[in-house]
This record gives sequence, C-alpha cells and structure tokens, in this order.
Amino acid sequence: MVDPAALGLTEDDVELIVKRYLQEKRDKYNAKFRVLSYHVKRLSEEPIGYLGDHYFLNVVLREKMVHYSAEEEEYAEEEYLSFFLKILPEQVPKLADYVREMGCFRKEIQLYTHLIPRLQDVTIGTKPFAPRAYLTKDEKLLVFENLKAEGYRMLENNKSLLDFAHLEVALKTVAKLHAASLVLEERTKQPIAKLYSGHLNENVYIDDETYVRKTNLDNAIKALCELIKRIDKYKNSDKLDYILGKFPEVIRRIYDFARPSTEYRNVFNHGDLWNNNLMFKYDEPEKTAPNSDPGACAAEGGATGQQEHQPPEEQQQPQSMANGEKRRRRRSDLVRPNPFNFEGTPFTEDREPWSCVRDCVMIDFQIARYSPPAYDVMSLLNTTTTRAFRTVYLDRLAKLYYEFLLAELEWFQIDVDEVFPGDHFRDSCEEYKLAGLIDSILFRHLTLLPVDLVASCKECPVPVSFENLMENSISDLGIKAWDSCENYRFMMTDLLSDLVDTYIL
Repeated sequence: MVDPAALGLTEDDVELIVKRYLQEKRDKYNAKFRVLSYHVKRLSEEPIGYLGDHYFLNVVLREKMVHYSAEEEEYAEEEYLSFFLKILPEQVPKLADYVREMGCFRKEIQLYTHLIPRLQDVTIGTKPFAPRAYLTKDEKLLVFENLKAEGYRMLENNKSLLDFAHLEVALKTVAKLHAASLVLEERTKQPIAKLYSGHLNENVYIDDETYVRKTNLDNAIKALCELIKRIDKYKNSDKLDYILGKFPEVIRRIYDFARPSTEYRNVFNHGDLWNNNLMFKYDEPEKTAPNSDPGACAAEGGATGQQEHQPPEEQQQPQSMANGEKRRRRRSDLVRPNPFNFEGTPFTEDREPWSCVRDCVMIDFQIARYSPPAYDVMSLLNTTTTRAFRTVYLDRLAKLYYEFLLAELEWFQIDVDEVFPGDHFRDSCEEYKLAGLIDSILFRHLTLLPVDLVASCKECPVPVSFENLMENSISDLGIKAWDSCENYRFMMTDLLSDLVDTYIL
C-alpha cells in the first residue's frame, strides 16, 4: 500500500472524487454518503506509462439514509469504488524534472480542467472519447474513472500492433474528438487555439537548441542511423552514405509538421496515438458490472490478447441514442477486408479467443497539439501497423475515418464539406503520411525496447528516462535490442525501410 498523503491526496479530495462520481455516473447531485475507508496501491511494479506513475484509489463508502438512525446505518450495505491515479514521477527526480520541463502534467491538467469537459459537453448524448477526470491537483495529480470497471481493456501481448477491426473502432473515436473540436469552433466562431490559449501549445517538437526534446531528437537521429547501418539491404549498399546524409534532414521535417497548418483546417489532436493510449470494449457474454471492483484495472491498465475477427453486421447499424432516436451512421461502401494477420511478424504468443470489439477511448493527452486531423490519423496508422498492412489498408482506413467524421458532424447539422472538404483531407493525408511515419520511428525505437534490457541500464530506472541518457547510451541500447530481440529488429527494419525507400531513395 501507498500513503495517500505522500501523493498529495487528502480525505477531502477523496470525498470530492466520490461526490463527483455519484453526480456524473448516477445523477445523484444531493447524495449523502460516508467514506468508511480508502487506500492507494500501485498499478504495477513494472512501469506502464512513460511520463507518470500510476495507482489505484480504492474507496469503501456507505450511503446515508435519510430515515435511518445511526445504528441502522451500520447495517446498510457497503459499496466499493475504484479510481485511477496518475502522478508526477517525483520518486525519480531527473524524470520529474524532464516531465516538468516538457510541461506534460501541466498540459494534461489544463486540458482536463477546461477544454476536454467543454468538448464532452458539446458531444453530450454520444459515447465519450476519453475517461472522466474527477480531480486534478497541483500540476502533479489526476484522478480518473476506472475504465476497466466500465468494461474497457488495453491490448497486451500484441507487439503494439492493431488489426483492422481495432483500428476501425479507434478511428471512430478519433473522429469524435476531431468533430467535437470542429463543432466547438463552429459554434463559437473562434479557433480553439484562441478560446483556450496555450492549452495546445507544442511541447514535443520544438526546434530550439535550449529545449530538452531538441537534444533527445538529435540523439535519436544518431541512434537510428546506427540501426540503418545494420539493415541488410543498406549496409553494403553504395547508397548508404547518401541515406545517412539525408536521413537527419527528413526526420527534422517533424518540426514543421507539428506546427498548426496554414493550409488545412486544424483540430484538437491527441498527439500520441499508440497501443498503450487506447482502451477497447468488447461484446462478451459476461458484462462488467458498474464501478464496484476495488481491484480492477484502470484507465491505463488491463489486458487482452491480440484478436482477429470480421466486423459484425450490427457494428454497421445506426447506434441507439438515449432518447430512443437513432443516430444516423453512413454505411461504408467499402468491403470490410479480413483482418491482417501480421504475416511475417515474429509473434510467438498464443492469441486468446474473443468476441467483437465495439468501442474505444483514448487516454493520456500530455502531448496534444493543434494540427490537421490527418496528423492523428496517419500517426495512429503508422504506429500500430506494419508496412505490408499499410500498403493494403491505409487508404481504406483513412476513408473510413472521414466517413466517421462526416457522420459525427451530420449529427450536429454541420456540413463536412464546408468545414473540412474531402479533397482537403485526402491532400493532407498524403502530406502527413511522412509525419506519421517519423512519429512512429521516434517513439517506437524507445517503446519497443525490451523491458529487461532497459532495466539493466543503471542510469535508466524507467523506460522514459532513457530519453535523458547520453547519446552513446541510446545507441548502445538500440544496438543491444537489435542484436537480441527479433521483434525489435523486425519492427525497426520495417519502419526505417519504409521511410528510406519512400522519402530518401
């Protein structure tokens, strides 16, 4: 167990969290209750995120009955609630300083205090695109609903890859976020960057010699060049020097991509769409009960195996609304392909049988930005797939995203052709394919590192602090992973070859 006070969590905070939960989930605005006990425990001994520590807050309470005596209340049923805590990693001072300098917690707290609730109000009556935050505090603590208790899971043992079915549902959620952004701007007649000044300022790709991430990117380029030298089709090529000379220039184009576009309509972008920042809900025989399991996983935890399926017919039908009306959804004219089976990818784990994926939420908005929708879409599709998959399905999935965006905007009686025409989206996708590929390379050369290899580095107690290591350490770890981990070698070869073949040679 962990002392809640050591994390900055007080008894008054816990009561406020429970009160907000009862108001939001059960519409009990005048609920009287008594917190009997609460405790905090770490989500996992292994780090599951890269820019924060993660915990459960488990609460035991009893509702106060108006006509009950104190003695009678003692026999009233106890209730157990579970919440998810995200804390600034102060136990690792260098990492905490790094996160503070990037402004990650400050940004996410600002977003969950102001902008995300506004967007959730805009899209009321639809499924949420993100978990509810019941408390933000001191630029170092956030308390969320427990998504596991709502039936959501994070995919594990899938090498961070998603199949067609999961991507389809994920893109529907991304479209909800982008549509909410567009609806808010259309209603207020002001860009979000002006409505919420500073909330979506770039905090990752800043081309400033004094900024910590500038050093990280320069070191990453050197480490990635060492990996390119080890790819079979380049290492003995007479074009190797040319590739290594052009590679830094191509990677540094990310600085321009990360700025708001002057050509295409910008929206609130999540900015970090990869396996660990997406949670899925499935149609299963046993439904998860409402929030009542004090030991359930939370917003950034959970597990399930890599799945395969054909999207069922009912997923393509209109969704029922709370008022009984049907929400219009356009059926895609695309033939739903069989899910990609990751052929050629060195998976060894058995995949568990499962039922159909039907919903998704996004978590972790610490590096959100204001940019065209294509940035999020292309980043997701590059980070969670292989090159072979993208060759077959990328354009189809991009078209599906646009159909989802169209349906969302139609629901709010907004013509997508007026706010974001299809030809603009297609053109922006072509342009931002490179942004998605660069993003994927820069993040995955770190997130794919084997945990045991990272843990063996004395300077690196958790994976994210790897970004603070000296350039030689970065290269050394990458080379060790290349030599010892088949999946790391396969995926980095796949990504780097795509960039070199498409944008350099």
